[in-house]
Amino acid sequence: MAAILDVSFLVAAADVSDINHEAARAWLRRVDEPLLVCALTLGEADLVLQGALGQAPTLALLESLRHAQLRVVAPGDADLARAADLLVEHAEHRPRLADALLVAAAERLGVSRIATFDRRPVAVLRSAGRRTIVLEP
Repeated sequence: MAAILDVSFLVAAADVSDINHEAARAWLRRVDEPLLVCALTLGEADLVLQGALGQAPTLALLESLRHAQLRVVAPGDADLARAADLLVEHAEHRPRLADALLVAAAERLGVSRIATFDRRPVAVLRSAGRRTIVLEP
């Protein structure tokens, strides 16, 4: 099995001043499965990390990808269609595309674990009747 990381998790893991930094690092030490990151999440993480901490965390993230510690998940046509459905279905919550693509990718890949500290968007988007998604840590 695998786990997908969202932007809040990536930021917490990189930023020692983040309130969730230690929890993110501890979870990373415990997990023994492939770690995935959605392509759109990378751009989102770069924007947040460089804005708050400069370029070094983005470069560290790229190193993790280059050394296969993280794998990028690119959205396919089915993910785009599913994300659109999720955005329409949950429009009253004003979900973001990055979160909808993350849930769509998890559903497509059969991934049941999403590492996030921003639980509400993913919790809103996971749908009844679909594979159960567990939010961690």
